[in-house]
Amino acid sequence: MFRYKVLTALVAAAFVVAFGVADSVSAKHKKVSYDQAWKICKDQMDKDKISGTTGQSNERYTRGAGCMKKYGYKI
Repeated sequence: MFRYKVLTALVAAAFVVAFGVADSVSAKHKKVSYDQAWKICKDQMDKDKISGTTGQSNERYTRGAGCMKKYGYKI
């Protein structure tokens, strides 16, 4: 019975720590305004040299949308 209680406590503590870390990371990203997030993501796309031409515009849009989602915004 003692093992069961210790194991349950360890699993519960692991969940608390995991969700606490995830919340702190997402809160860090949400402090950025939409315009600031757009600039950060656009600069990253330009740095990675992902062109916006017809053939590669889908890749740029997809990566840009993923970057904006990281900061909590949809495009």
